[in-house]
Amino acid sequence: MSDQSDAMLTLANACVWACMTGNKTITITLKAKRSREFPRGELLSVGSDGSHNYAMDPVRVLAWIRDQNAKAREDGK
Repeated sequence: MSDQSDAMLTLANACVWACMTGNKTITITLKAKRSREFPRGELLSVGSDGSHNYAMDPVRVLAWIRDQNAKAREDGK
């Protein structure tokens, strides 16, 4: 697996766990700029290294991951 696939799998696992345990949000730290399609979340803080911490709806993040996988299959990746 690539680093991107590993990151998607880790993110999906965190989202599924949040849903299973009844958490309405997960906290995600993003160091790079988000893509336009990535779900919006509540900005919690900005780190000294420029990273942004967001509270996000895990169901929306899972839907975004599903859409990214569908696009990758269509593109033949």
